[in-house]
Amino acid sequence: MKNNFAILDCTLRDGGYYNDWNFSENLSEKYLQTIRNLPINIVEIGYISNNKNDNFGLHYHLNIPYLKKIKKILKKNQKLSCMVNAKEIKSDTDLIKLLLPYQGVVDLVRFAIDPKKIDFFLDIISKSKKEIKKISFMINLMYLSQWHSNTNYAVNLVKKIKKIVNNIAFVDSHGSLKPFEVNKFFRKIIESEKDINFGCHFHNNCGLALANSLAAVDAGCKFVDVTVKGMGRGAGNAETELLLAILRPEKINLNSFEIDELLEDFQNLKDKLKWGSSYTYCYSAINGFSQSEIMDLVFKKRLDANMALIAAKYKKKNTKKIHFKNLKFLKKKIIETPLLIGGGPSFKTHGKFFLSNLKNEVPIILSGSNAFINFLKLDIKIKNLIILILTGSEIKKIKKNYSIKKSQVDYLVIEKNFYVKEFDRLDKNKIVVAESIGLNPLLLVGKMLNLLNIKKLNLAFFDGDYSSEKSKTVLEETEQCLYLIKKTIEIKTFTKTFLQVDKINLWNNDQFLHTN
Repeated sequence: MKNNFAILDCTLRDGGYYNDWNFSENLSEKYLQTIRNLPINIVEIGYISNNKNDNFGLHYHLNIPYLKKIKKILKKNQKLSCMVNAKEIKSDTDLIKLLLPYQGVVDLVRFAIDPKKIDFFLDIISKSKKEIKKISFMINLMYLSQWHSNTNYAVNLVKKIKKIVNNIAFVDSHGSLKPFEVNKFFRKIIESEKDINFGCHFHNNCGLALANSLAAVDAGCKFVDVTVKGMGRGAGNAETELLLAILRPEKINLNSFEIDELLEDFQNLKDKLKWGSSYTYCYSAINGFSQSEIMDLVFKKRLDANMALIAAKYKKKNTKKIHFKNLKFLKKKIIETPLLIGGGPSFKTHGKFFLSNLKNEVPIILSGSNAFINFLKLDIKIKNLIILILTGSEIKKIKKNYSIKKSQVDYLVIEKNFYVKEFDRLDKNKIVVAESIGLNPLLLVGKMLNLLNIKKLNLAFFDGDYSSEKSKTVLEETEQCLYLIKKTIEIKTFTKTFLQVDKINLWNNDQFLHTN
């Protein structure tokens, strides 16, 4: 096994996809203090970005004072790397303006680029290098699994890039390559272009990121990307600690740092955020699905493994219009502006009084299992039309302990792939079937109301749960869905909510208030 290669640890950059780059100060400090005593050559700490339209943390919006502090912690022979999101760069002016202040602080800047767009970015980088002379550039070529066997294509790509950039890494974006394929590819590409510094970045969808990294090093690869505990988007990456234990054990002084403590902290994060190889990630990789898309579906936990894969296939068809079966039976029933009730805990404490004062003619839509279960616990009898929306695997949360048939639900809206035999006991004309998969309940309601030509929707008890990264992700998705729905439907809320909508007061509005 060849040993003249550089290890690039990109934990805080790649791992940020799981926590929006919001690492605690304590963990960041502990990471840096540990990394400085490891045989790590390059530390990629995050992104440099001037995007004003996100809520990402410090390690996506790295500033110069913080980077200078990091430089003081790292050893002098350890290079400091950052990444720039290529999607944010539209011209060489953008890149120069972004990077010029970082000269003399950052040693290496990397760009992950789709080979189909390489000409556009090479032109930008070429012009930018005239101004940015103190920073080295590396291009990470994405989607290697799609073209690794086409040697001529790969060689032509490299010949084009090396005129501008001498550092080129290959990214197994789908995480589907196998060690023998990796070794074969790198031997061919290195043989054809011996004067290029080639790197590799492997995703762990199939549990082969470490094995693929070793295969690349054996073939002569000069840069290897790793992360602590494999933390990274989707299934993650090759593990820093395992690569070191295999290839550089003699350079690790176990008495000089507390690596076990750092690994324990990242293991706790892994237990919480659930990255790593799995059947779902492996199957999706082999079938060519984006791991970021699968991560999104699994991380939100509305879908189990099989349904996440089905949803990915469905989305790949680019189906925008959703068809509903039996929607005509519901059309005549909604005569007033409907009320969509969220799963917030405030419904349990304020729902009974709220509903008892709500006008009987207002249709109530329960948005999922939490809203349904909370409604049952209110133990209240009302005359309003009640519609239950269940998307994704929501039915699993209620069918063991609660009965839809025995409840006050008048109509059920369910996605086609989640129809279970228990529904056969219900009136078929009162089951609306949507041909979507794992859609956000708010978005599904919006699409349904558009087809019913209903232009208004009121909300209640969308409190917002910020207790976990998973729940935060769902909130962000709901906010995005609200933005889409508001284009065609006027939305207001009766109760305090995390959503950006106008507030109305039930207690001074006779249009909704039960006055008898």
